[in-house]
Amino acid sequence: MLTDDVIQASLAEAIETVSLPHLGPATSGKVREAWRLPGHRRVLVTTDRVSAFDRVIGTIPFKGQVLNQLSAWWFERTRDIVDNHLVAVPDPNTMVVRDATPLPVEVIVRGYLTGVTATSLWTMYSSGVETPYGLELPKGMRKDDRLPQPVLTPTTKAAAGQHDAPLSSAEVVARGLVPEGLWRKVEQAALALFAEGQRVAEAAGLLLVDTKYELGLVDGRLVLIDEVHTPDSSRYWVKSAWESRTPESPPEHLDKELLRKELAAVGYRGDGTPPPLSDAMRTRLAARYIELFERLTGERFVPAAGGRQRVERALSRPLVPILMGSRSDLEHGTKVKRALEELGVDAELRVASAHKSPALLLEVLARYEADPRPKVYLAIAGRSNALSGMLCAAVSAPVVSCPPYSDRFGGADVFSSLRMPSHVAPALVLDPENAAFFCAKVLGLMTPEVRWKVADIQQASRDKLRHDDADLHG
Repeated sequence: MLTDDVIQASLAEAIETVSLPHLGPATSGKVREAWRLPGHRRVLVTTDRVSAFDRVIGTIPFKGQVLNQLSAWWFERTRDIVDNHLVAVPDPNTMVVRDATPLPVEVIVRGYLTGVTATSLWTMYSSGVETPYGLELPKGMRKDDRLPQPVLTPTTKAAAGQHDAPLSSAEVVARGLVPEGLWRKVEQAALALFAEGQRVAEAAGLLLVDTKYELGLVDGRLVLIDEVHTPDSSRYWVKSAWESRTPESPPEHLDKELLRKELAAVGYRGDGTPPPLSDAMRTRLAARYIELFERLTGERFVPAAGGRQRVERALSRPLVPILMGSRSDLEHGTKVKRALEELGVDAELRVASAHKSPALLLEVLARYEADPRPKVYLAIAGRSNALSGMLCAAVSAPVVSCPPYSDRFGGADVFSSLRMPSHVAPALVLDPENAAFFCAKVLGLMTPEVRWKVADIQQASRDKLRHDDADLHG
């Protein structure tokens, strides 16, 4: 558990926004920034912004990291219940996900009779609504009582500035919001997810009180999306505090409820300008988020330093995947890799043949295409260069062909690298150092540090020529 001093020292690094120009403009939510990638993928960066009453209130250090890593932990743990959209976690605050079509319904599961908002089960129950969300509930229940069994309480997804409206499961189907067969799968998945969440929480001395799930469709299949069982999307109580609760001493929360109570205490419920969050409150909230992460996962939370700059650097550092047709091309590929690294560009050597293992090649490329970093691919293939053509047809980034020299064929096989179908246009550079330099110049269009490195090398070359010329002419 991080000390308050460590958290306070990180207040200035809280991530409010992120800019990734090479991915284009972002779509911003209350907490996340999203960018589209080729191949029906998205990059989601979870910032440290915190919202309450549908308003962004401020930032909480490490909050985005907790939400992102905790969601990834739950996604992997619950994949056998329902598939999800997670592809990769390239940074502590970042996910690459499959693009999904969200269902037009908020899927909320509740295990306790609690809440203070107009759509909460306790508010409706205590005001005399006979069948809230179409549910038959026992008479005489008290606030914060455990329900006989978890229940599904869907709501509409309201437009910005409006409020969600409660729905029964029957209304979801009757209104045509979700087809009946699909909705039954949603119900089954949501209740099974909640049961697993409750089981893990109780083992950690906590109670998963209620939660919101986002589900959608990928290629017609139901998947879990957004986040899962986080302190933003869920309510958690300390189990021992709930067991000893009194009307004067309600359950202790390990979620965002502390913020809502703080705001309500000063009279703010979403109207007008939100009051500023004190550093003390930001520190307390960060500590609760981190405590929840550690109790649920059983892992020590390792804070990622660097804030916004770290995220932008991790997602913007250029990469050249070097695809070789066989291991015999390793010497040639190593020359390219070494030259790229001297230019400040990461490079990775892979072996995948377009002729002998096209399925493996496509599998490797799919992983690279899910990587949000700016890329140029480089193909090294000798006798019959189908590799660069297949690369160029399969990826959205530029491709450079750099066939190796072969005594057997009297040089490099240039023509198989030049004869390509329409819309398949790899560049051709024979010298490995020049191929690396070409990749760096392309990547320099998106990465100033690489562009400056290229310019420095060019200037050094010009300076040497001037020096040599001056030596000759005194």
